[in-house]
Amino acid sequence: MGIMLTVVILQALTSGLLIYLNKRYKGEDLYLSLLFGLIAVHVTYKALIYWLVDNMEVFDKLHGCFSLLYGPLLYFYVQSIRNRSIPSAQIIAHSSPFFVGFGLNIIMIILLMAQNTPKLIMELYHQGVIIAVFLSFSAYSIYSLYLLHHTPATGSIYKQKATIARLIASCNLLLSFLVLFGWTMLIWDIQFPVTTRYVYYFLMLGLFYSIIHIRTRMLLPAKPSEYAIPKISIQPQEKYRNSRISEEELANILNQINLVFQRKKSFLNPDFNLDQLANELGTSKLKITQALNIHLGQNFYQFVNSARIEESKNLLQQPNEDNLTVVGYESGFKSKSTFYKYFKEATGCSPSDYKKSLKINA
Repeated sequence: MGIMLTVVILQALTSGLLIYLNKRYKGEDLYLSLLFGLIAVHVTYKALIYWLVDNMEVFDKLHGCFSLLYGPLLYFYVQSIRNRSIPSAQIIAHSSPFFVGFGLNIIMIILLMAQNTPKLIMELYHQGVIIAVFLSFSAYSIYSLYLLHHTPATGSIYKQKATIARLIASCNLLLSFLVLFGWTMLIWDIQFPVTTRYVYYFLMLGLFYSIIHIRTRMLLPAKPSEYAIPKISIQPQEKYRNSRISEEELANILNQINLVFQRKKSFLNPDFNLDQLANELGTSKLKITQALNIHLGQNFYQFVNSARIEESKNLLQQPNEDNLTVVGYESGFKSKSTFYKYFKEATGCSPSDYKKSLKINA
């Protein structure tokens, strides 16, 4: 048991420090590193009881109540990746069960030191904490998964952040199942060959490795890409269903747009508009709009801004290009704020964080 506790503590600390020291997404990375740090503190607390108190009953029933913060930190992380602000009052309210439980825990330690702890009080405390942990794990995990399900996925970075949140939520739900399993064994007096604590520790190790693997992928810079027109199969919108423009003609228009964007890069002009593109292609604005809408599910300005973002990513990969405002203007954006807004929507991080990740992985 001692070796397992040590391994989990070291792995939790390492994972938390790796995320904190290489933080790329300020808000959510703080909550993620806090969660790992909390797990390290929690397991350290249990390790001290294991090493200092030669009593497995005390080890099992004397809780630090740190688990009551797992759910709130998951919720804060999910809200952060959804770009929702979290008021201080809300943080305090969600953390209050932990403070109450931790206060009771201190009282139990004092009673134990005084060797005056009735078994009934210890059992009531133990079962009360277990019920609170079960409710916290279940409620926060289910609600976090609900929020993620009802939030539109915007870009690959967000999807990977959401995957991390789902992993944590799933892990917490499995811990809830372990609580139910423990109650079942207690009620039916079943002896299980492996203690549920070992399952918990292995679950934590698996969670650490999985999240670090995803985080490593997120820190890798995106490869430069041409403005290729992706072949997306999207059903025509209702307003275009009776259009007489053939699929072949629409595909040809997309190819022409692709060539213009690659060769002339007209989108680098901040005032570039649909009229200018129509003149360059010698076709109508309606046909261009219809081609983009049906085949890509985008309007003209969404398509142009996507090309500008790709151009800015290529510029940021230049070693001497550190002036982010200049990068924005050179990519075709009219202002720094507009550049930052669309860049974060497309990549999930700010231009400065993206630049930092390039240097880290250089």
